[in-house]
Amino acid sequence: MRCSTALRAGEALVLAICLPFLCAFLGGCGRGKPEGFVGSGTLEATEVSVSAQTGGQVIRLAKREGDAVAAGDTLAIVDVEKLELERRRLVATVDEITAARLPVAESVKQARENLENAEKTHRRIEALHEAGTATQQQYDDVSTKYRLAEIQLAKAKAEAGTLDAKERTVRAAIALLDRQIRDGVVLAPVAGVVAERYLETGETVPPGGAVYKIADLSEFWLKVYAGEKDLGRFALGAEMRIAVDAIEEPLSGVVSWVSPSAEFTPKNVETRDARSELVYAVKIAVTNPPPELKIGMPAEAYLK
Repeated sequence: MRCSTALRAGEALVLAICLPFLCAFLGGCGRGKPEGFVGSGTLEATEVSVSAQTGGQVIRLAKREGDAVAAGDTLAIVDVEKLELERRRLVATVDEITAARLPVAESVKQARENLENAEKTHRRIEALHEAGTATQQQYDDVSTKYRLAEIQLAKAKAEAGTLDAKERTVRAAIALLDRQIRDGVVLAPVAGVVAERYLETGETVPPGGAVYKIADLSEFWLKVYAGEKDLGRFALGAEMRIAVDAIEEPLSGVVSWVSPSAEFTPKNVETRDARSELVYAVKIAVTNPPPELKIGMPAEAYLK
């Protein structure tokens, strides 16, 4: 009996010592994330790829990575000397067409007058021929002259039309060159910060080739994923609290978008319900993002 009693007393002592640690361990495992946790991810912002619409050698790059830019700032300049030379050649062609148009216009005027005279003569001889006072030969001669006058007028008009069409084509080519020359100056489409610069001065960029990537750091958002049973937490406009490791104070955010369709849980994504296979993407916009925020910072979202 003494042995049994001593054994029970020893077991009670061990249990008394270990129980607090066991409870803390089990409590920690069961608790997981703090209360209100809804998901985690990385901060995102709008990034715009800026391309050179005109290809050629880059003769100037105005910004480096990390530089702030305003919408409309010059980012790069592409050499357009060949385009300018071609434009001057086409302008000279327009001048030649203009010079050629003067005699052609005179030809059209003369041909029209000849036709009017031939038409009057034809009507007069035709009346005399019907009255029997003009011979068949006279009628045939004026008819031939009338048809030749019509042909000459049509020919002169066709020549004038050819010049007009040529001028329209050349002027369209000039307009295209003007656009390409303007596009040789690459402008920032939005305000932000240069996230990447893809070229160096002296390199050649193809038409449509990327030159810079600009990040708009005025708006950040966190994308999290929610299972179907948790969607009620993410009404549009719902307020959230966002924790970022690099910033001591939590940030405020609001739900700005909820995906209308489900998808399989992406890899490396932590959701409130880890068992959910199908989830919905949710964007939480950061309210008044501080300047310390950077794209790619890990963050967690909690109910506010």
